[in-house]
Amino acid sequence: MSIDTRDRLLRAGQGARLPILLCSALLAMTTHSRAEAPAVVTTIKPLHSIAAAVMKGVGDPVILIDGAASPHGFALKPSQAYMLQGADVVFWVGPDLTPSLAKPIASMAQDAETVELMDAAGISHLGLREGAQFDTHDHDHDDEEEHAESHAHEDEDEHEHEHDEHAHADEDHEHEHADSDHEDDHSDHDDHDDDDGHGDHHDHEHGEGRDAHIWLNPDNGIAIAAAMAETLAGVDPDNADTYKANAEAFSKQIEGLEKEIAAQLKPVEGKDFIVFHDAYHHFEHHFDIEASGAITLSPEALSSADRISEIRHRIEDLGVTCVFREPQFEAKLVTVVVEGSGARIGTLDPLGTELDNGPDLYPALLKGLADGLADCLDDKS
Repeated sequence: MSIDTRDRLLRAGQGARLPILLCSALLAMTTHSRAEAPAVVTTIKPLHSIAAAVMKGVGDPVILIDGAASPHGFALKPSQAYMLQGADVVFWVGPDLTPSLAKPIASMAQDAETVELMDAAGISHLGLREGAQFDTHDHDHDDEEEHAESHAHEDEDEHEHEHDEHAHADEDHEHEHADSDHEDDHSDHDDHDDDDGHGDHHDHEHGEGRDAHIWLNPDNGIAIAAAMAETLAGVDPDNADTYKANAEAFSKQIEGLEKEIAAQLKPVEGKDFIVFHDAYHHFEHHFDIEASGAITLSPEALSSADRISEIRHRIEDLGVTCVFREPQFEAKLVTVVVEGSGARIGTLDPLGTELDNGPDLYPALLKGLADGLADCLDDKS
């Protein structure tokens, strides 16, 4: 961030009496500019954590969607525009997750290097699942590294994956996709989907879609870190070696954690469970422990009586072991769903809502999901 931009933002912030946290973020960006670190804006807590790990020793990113705020239908506050206007780099998943941010990022961060991580090299994609009930499949975990597709990049060979043929459709999260221009940009992706057994996704009610919760696959987390390091090295070449070394250290950390989680979840494979909303497919698929259904289409939307009835029958028919709530949403609906059944109630959090921001959040998020699943699904618990 240039000194002129910094001063303009701070004067505007003072005039608008911006919240203390935002002013702190602007001051942090000011401090980093003096240290010649780029001003980096991230959208959600997991991305902020990965960026913090990659930028360790150089600077700290800032975050737009913090605390218990949900990315689904997120409304950008006027005061948060100052973060985007002063950004050198913006990392976000893309309009698949936060469609409401597409226009603000395009208009307010025109001078920033904007990275849509859904399209980053090495990212593994899954289609959206349909209905309240999901079909479960047996997966060969050894093939997981081949379950991916990536867009053409110069470093594609370093991250190359193939789509797993077991990826299947799921009900849309009310994630409104970007306009037709964005869809045209993904024509190459559509071709890959057809080749890899995803062609049936065209029949989805709102058009073909991809599950945007990409960070819940540990391999995707590693790919995200690599993309961030590459971007930051281009914007800030003086610290390129640091970004690369940090991304490599992050990769080794997550690879070790991945093995630990796989061993932890092995004993509960095959247990049936229901999630609050379908946010966990990337995690489930990677570790061969897939949900049997989801209570709600979107965490902000009320479930229909028919959907609740369908889930209750699902719990009864399958003898579902556990139904998971999310900490940022009212638990009453989950209580109603499990009433009269033998299912236990557990908690899963796809965003790390209750975790402290920083480089340790992302690995703690993955471990928290594993702990939540293992604790609730274990017959001995």
